[in-house]
Amino acid sequence: MDRVYEILRESYGENAKFREGQKEAIEAVVNGKRTLVVQKTGWGKSLVYFLSAKLLKEKERDGITLIISPLLALMNNQIDSAKKLGINVKTINSDNKDEWDNIISDICDNNTVDALIISPERLANADFVKDCLDKIKNRVNLFVVDEAHCISDWGHDFRPDYRRIVKILQLLPGNVPVLATTATANDRVVNDIVAQLGENLVISRGELIRESLAIQVIKLQKKEDRLAWLAENIEKMPGSGVVYCLTKADCDLVTDWLNENNIKSEKYYADISKEYKAIILDKFQKNEIKVLVATVAFGMGYDKPDIGFVIHFQRPANIVSYYQQIGRAGRGIELAYAILLCGEEDEHINQYFINSAFPTEKDMNIVVDFITDNPGKSISEIKGALNIRANRVEKTLKYLTVGDDIYTEYVNRKKGYYKSAKKWEPDLERSEGITAIRHKEMQDMDEFTKQKGCYMKYIAEKLDDVNAKVCGKCSNCRGLLFDETVGAETVQRAQQFIKSKFGVIEPRKQFPDKTKIESEFQFKGGIVLSNYADAGYGMAVQKGKYLDGYFSDELVDASVKILSEFIKNNNIEWITPVTSKRHPQLVPDFAKRLADRLGIGYFEGIKKFNAEEQKKFENSKGQYQNANDSFEIIQVKKENILLVDDMVDSRWTFTVCAMKMREMGSGDIYPFALANTAGRGDN
Repeated sequence: MDRVYEILRESYGENAKFREGQKEAIEAVVNGKRTLVVQKTGWGKSLVYFLSAKLLKEKERDGITLIISPLLALMNNQIDSAKKLGINVKTINSDNKDEWDNIISDICDNNTVDALIISPERLANADFVKDCLDKIKNRVNLFVVDEAHCISDWGHDFRPDYRRIVKILQLLPGNVPVLATTATANDRVVNDIVAQLGENLVISRGELIRESLAIQVIKLQKKEDRLAWLAENIEKMPGSGVVYCLTKADCDLVTDWLNENNIKSEKYYADISKEYKAIILDKFQKNEIKVLVATVAFGMGYDKPDIGFVIHFQRPANIVSYYQQIGRAGRGIELAYAILLCGEEDEHINQYFINSAFPTEKDMNIVVDFITDNPGKSISEIKGALNIRANRVEKTLKYLTVGDDIYTEYVNRKKGYYKSAKKWEPDLERSEGITAIRHKEMQDMDEFTKQKGCYMKYIAEKLDDVNAKVCGKCSNCRGLLFDETVGAETVQRAQQFIKSKFGVIEPRKQFPDKTKIESEFQFKGGIVLSNYADAGYGMAVQKGKYLDGYFSDELVDASVKILSEFIKNNNIEWITPVTSKRHPQLVPDFAKRLADRLGIGYFEGIKKFNAEEQKKFENSKGQYQNANDSFEIIQVKKENILLVDDMVDSRWTFTVCAMKMREMGSGDIYPFALANTAGRGDN
């Protein structure tokens, strides 16, 4: 294996050395062994599979390495790493469909691609399997499963599409070496991976202690306290770093707050465009920003050796997620900080993620029954027919497809869902067992925050590291790293900042059947004061609706503050409330007081019938139909109108009321709501 040293030194310099276990793992793979690598974050697992790919390509010129990875959002970073080794890596994903034919030609005809990276979700795509995988399956000389804990039911980041990997392995020649890599597999997960990939697995398992990381846990219940702590402490930290938030809304809040305090920051989460993500990561790589504020969308596989800190704005759901995320820091420097800020909302958000991880028995039964009775329906037809939220329909269809309970087939270019011959029995024991594990993991994370001993040792023990030892660097080993108190003035500024943030209500432009809502009948862009039950005014809205039965003067004052200029700029002359059968005076009373304070007219133009509550309907079709059946317009004004409601979620109430008012000749309609209740958990 002298050649392996030649490649390493050609790529990284004459003094380059392998880390303990790297060369042995490469040798096992090149000698045709199935190998599982469980090594700490930053150890260099990608070097093992890229170097193995190069050696195997040199042995077998027409071969290719197939890499299954969930990290496509960070793939440019991986591809750049491969270039150092002289490896030509391509990726096939939903963002580069126009390149597929050329890439497949380069693989099959020109033999110019050394490795192909795809996501596990791509394995579910029939076109990809037919047009690409079937053509190259006999050329695969190495099959890599990156982040292999995802293959295990018990892994912290289990993904249903990873279950397809075992089926794909069965399509490949039996002598193809397999390499599975992860940093976060305890004994249970390792045993599960072995069971799925084969008993003769060579296991490379190293110690998980990260010597460069110094951990501190700080409990600050209120968001304003945590924002204040960030403002007072981030500039004391070395280099650039990451602040993790559990929700996109908090990413927005933290990013805006840091920039308000002259700390250069950018946000990173799933909804940000691919092009802008690339710009953000380039800035971060070059240390042009101090902080990247991210959800878990920025996760595994990103290689920046000089990240100086990772801060959690809320507590993650489990130890292994936490270990993965703090592992971004300190890879190429002697000291980096991992600061965990704990808040009052942590448990609620994490419970939401755990409870929504699997489709419910009810959802699965409804979907299976519908597909059985209506074979060949498309995903949009299924969503439209069932009173289940669209994201839950998608999750249920994926879960049932991976479990072979249903399947997809194209008929006349239409992708439809069909019931398989397999007898339908929901595997509740499995999903309930995994959910129980998730709750235990959340308890372990809570225990972590209460530790009196070494934080890093606790993490390593939870990951079944037999070499776990005290780190000597965390705040429990050596004393406080950063002050745990915050200045009253900074907290007050943070409070005011939170209260100054409001959301935008965008108009719906299509009916549920995708036909266009003409622009003249759409409402104009509106404003929402808060996120329901959140910091700022969200808790005051919750209290007013469900405890007091009255919205406070504080909410009127706050609304006046953000609406005064809005009213002037849009020539709004009237306010009218959306009425409710259950709380008939709640919104009208608030709207009257708001109109008085703003100095504009008030009228009641909407009558509510005895219809169902809107929140009982979970898809757009039902929400639109219910709203359409619920409201009658009894009068309008020809001038522009502020349409006021307490909550906004689907926007169908505003959409229907505005449409009906415009049809009767009203002026432009501008919606205003006290709280947004849509989508509390996200990435």
